[in-house]
Amino acid sequence: MKSGILLWNKGLFRQQLRSITWIGVFLAIALAVMLPLSMFIREMTLRNDQYYGGFADYEGILNPLMEFSIPFQLIAFCSFPVLVGIILLNFMTNKSATDFFHSLPFKRGTILTNVYVTGAVTLFVPLVITGILVAILYPFLTDQFYTITNIFSWIGLSYLIMLFMFILTVTVGVFVGNALLHGALTYTVIIVPALIILLILTNLQYYVTGLALSAYTDTLLTNGIFFGRLIELTQTPFSLTEYLVYTLIAAVLVALSYLAYAKRPSEATDQTIVFTFVRYVFLYSLTLFVMLIFGFYFTEIQQGNMVWTIVGYVLGAFIAYTILQMILQKTLRLSWPWKGFIVYGVVVTLLLVPINLVAGFYEDKVPAAGEVSSVEIHSPNSRNSIWWDLEETANPALTDPEAIEMVTAIHRDMIDHEYNRSDEWSTVLINYTLEDGSTLSREYDVNHEFLKDVTADLRSTQDFKETYDPVYIASRSDNLNYMMFYSNHNSEPVRIADPDEMESLINAMKADLETMPSEELAVNWQQQTAGEVQFSMQLPYDLYAGITTEHTNTIEWFKENGYEDALFLPENIKSVTVAKSNGDEFNMMTDAIVYEQRMTPEDLDVPTIEITDSEQIQELFEINSGQRYGDYFVFFRMSNGYSFVSFDEADAPDFITSQFD
Repeated sequence: MKSGILLWNKGLFRQQLRSITWIGVFLAIALAVMLPLSMFIREMTLRNDQYYGGFADYEGILNPLMEFSIPFQLIAFCSFPVLVGIILLNFMTNKSATDFFHSLPFKRGTILTNVYVTGAVTLFVPLVITGILVAILYPFLTDQFYTITNIFSWIGLSYLIMLFMFILTVTVGVFVGNALLHGALTYTVIIVPALIILLILTNLQYYVTGLALSAYTDTLLTNGIFFGRLIELTQTPFSLTEYLVYTLIAAVLVALSYLAYAKRPSEATDQTIVFTFVRYVFLYSLTLFVMLIFGFYFTEIQQGNMVWTIVGYVLGAFIAYTILQMILQKTLRLSWPWKGFIVYGVVVTLLLVPINLVAGFYEDKVPAAGEVSSVEIHSPNSRNSIWWDLEETANPALTDPEAIEMVTAIHRDMIDHEYNRSDEWSTVLINYTLEDGSTLSREYDVNHEFLKDVTADLRSTQDFKETYDPVYIASRSDNLNYMMFYSNHNSEPVRIADPDEMESLINAMKADLETMPSEELAVNWQQQTAGEVQFSMQLPYDLYAGITTEHTNTIEWFKENGYEDALFLPENIKSVTVAKSNGDEFNMMTDAIVYEQRMTPEDLDVPTIEITDSEQIQELFEINSGQRYGDYFVFFRMSNGYSFVSFDEADAPDFITSQFD
């Protein structure tokens, strides 16, 4: 290869620029439609509609220009740079074009430098044009929701996103010899590595009891995938550390692209992936990816046992390995390289040996209570899953030594608990902060009844109630706006906004909590409860507390304050209809009454009886087993239709069985 200019070349730049000029034009048009044109249309609407709110009261934490049409902007930022990179490196996938470029009096470094410069300029100019148009429009806007400074900030952030995508595309392009695979592999590189880690962790939970999967999931899906992190920008803008990390990654990619291009064979245009090592990485990483997906599918979606998990692994690996070999060999008449598949299978199998050895130490690790400074215990399945900042600097945690001792005892019980998927179950997370500053996290799937029983003493402690119960959280909040009471007996919720009324109601609810455990971690949201109280505070989500017949002080407060009719209590139910099931056909009619609302209990074609005695109605609700299809069904009227509870023959009272005999 002839030597030549080391860096930028004007003629080469012009030649490459001509190939992507229209891409830059289309990007400029797309950005103009998303921002200045859309702003102009909104301005016309604002001037002609006195009720149009617009962005006048913008209080977001991200740049307002970015938030104005962020979904469409992100699509543009993640597609146009990839298209530019594919077109600029298209000569690498065509033999005649490759021979032509490499016959020019330039070093390969010069060619690649011009690719980067041409792409960078093509992506930057549309941003500048859009920024100028937005600045020109600014003085004429009634709703000036952004500033001139915001324009420069938007250009900078947008350019960094597109430049990162472009650099990644160019780097991937150096390693491939097919334009179609170039685009697909670019997005694969962004998404698959984090998903492989996530799938490995997900599949590890089948072998390691207590693996704290949820502790890693959110981080991997947001910070581990660039697209996911972009979606989170409106909630959490890039930090300085993230800017530095992405800059470092981009610099490494640029250096890697120069090194790889210098060693890339000119005749590699007939190969799907150029380098042998990268070909193996492509083959086996994606085989692993699909294998783990199949294992997850057979285990989680189809609820299969370990045998079916293994079947999923083998089937997924075989399918992925075969298809990927077809891509690499560029033929459907595949010469199946069985030795590589056998080696892959042996390596994966051998990796399970150290996993099983380490699993025992991991599973049995329970810190001594004296080593723990604080502990969090909660369930993401709970009605009040406390994952957000409750006006405090850290997640709510238990610090009382007695409560910590109880959590460690619960932890030991959960290690030995084998939950039944056929029954109701929940996920429980335990996060310890130890005295030395280190942390230890575990996650368990447990059945509801087990969870309710094993946490009863903990939920009765004052430390747990003050930390996790919504009543105590609301009582100490200065931002309690109002309270709402909902029940299935009353179509309209009761709104309580008077500060004195709210304080007295909270005191009544706290009085009930003095004699009973908190329902957090063991909430039974059955429809026959008296209702639920919603606490509206300045939090991401409102908190809720259930009210049952055991909450005597709370129910008495409602009666004394004139809200008795709103309570869903047996004494407020005038009558119920009891029917005896005769099999699956009856269950289908029950669905038509309760869920589809196509029938009423009077339409049933089985014998029914009507109960009007309040004491008998009370007894039926006390023996019910929830909305399970038992031997007897109790239908009752709600504000929006019908619901039911059920019980079995063994629990049926005499006043029921005697009328059906």
